[in-house]
Amino acid sequence: MIPSRSDHPRVVAWLENFGLPRRDTAQLLVDALELVSETDLRRELGTTMLELLPTLAGPVAAFPAREVPPENPAHAEGRAGPYLLLEPGLPGSEAVLANILTGVLRQGGDTVGLLDGHDLHHLREHKVRTILLLDDFSGSGSQLIKFHKALRRHKTIRSWISYHLIDFHVLAYAATEKAARLLRRRFGDAKVHIVRACPTFDGAGWTPEQRSEVEALCRASAGRRNKNWALGYRDSRALIAFEHTAPNNLPYILWKVATGWNSLFEYKGVPNDLLRLFTMRPEPPHEPLVGSAGAARIGQTIDLLGRRVHDAGNIAEVLRVSIAEAERLLRLAQSLGLTNARHRLTDAGRAELKRWRAAHPVRVLPNRDEPYYPK
Repeated sequence: MIPSRSDHPRVVAWLENFGLPRRDTAQLLVDALELVSETDLRRELGTTMLELLPTLAGPVAAFPAREVPPENPAHAEGRAGPYLLLEPGLPGSEAVLANILTGVLRQGGDTVGLLDGHDLHHLREHKVRTILLLDDFSGSGSQLIKFHKALRRHKTIRSWISYHLIDFHVLAYAATEKAARLLRRRFGDAKVHIVRACPTFDGAGWTPEQRSEVEALCRASAGRRNKNWALGYRDSRALIAFEHTAPNNLPYILWKVATGWNSLFEYKGVPNDLLRLFTMRPEPPHEPLVGSAGAARIGQTIDLLGRRVHDAGNIAEVLRVSIAEAERLLRLAQSLGLTNARHRLTDAGRAELKRWRAAHPVRVLPNRDEPYYPK
């Protein structure tokens, strides 16, 4: 049984920060959060890496994205170029990602080209051909781009790039649509790989009035000093937290720390007493037959297509499934003759949509009490 957020003592205390008239609005915000367990992160990111590696030019060096001081390279100067792992300080999310990489190597990643080192002499010795930038979450795309620049500051890597000896790819567990667009412009559509669309206010299932109230609450509770963080870093409006961290792309009130304020994610960390809410997500069912959970998802997918939502990332965000699962649903709809190659409904698809909407006149998303009609 999945623990109830509303009954959790820390969530209850956080809701008490708000007066009764605004407490329901705060409840909307906390209920919309997607909480990713470390097990899900490891399983889904690791599986995606093992599927991706054989498609890349090898050997492949995978670097967890991290903060590097401005204007500094990620490697020490010189031909050997040791990787400066612990500068400017102890690692954060990159430590979790590095451990996932170790797991991928132990599951056969080395047999499909994944290297086990990051120093330049190691990459040169093995004639690296692809550098894969890895991140758990990208809300704006800025950290991945800054890390990419840090790698390029070393003259050896710049030389490899100029001779077209290496290529860069990006793999993120979750990313907002804004970040995905920026990364694709930087690296190219085919070189950006995202496991799961990050849920944001756009796909929260709120009515326009509810969204307006949530945003007003976020701004009012952030105060003047933190008004630029009210909706998260660069107004990301993200609704995702991981077992190992709560990113600053979340609205500020979710990680606010102040005197007299009951914190939820203190200092962007996840307190031990909240960990039980990060339960492992069950594997998605794959049976697209009438009466099954798979049939319901196909119906929801057709409903979204009928409302001109054709992008797999947007469908994934609304249905709270991985992008790979959304793409599978789109392929399935086409194989059943319900859509064409451009994901437009065929006559059979429109007939199926009519039957679906007759049976589901008010569409309610999974885990939501409110109907949601995508724009």
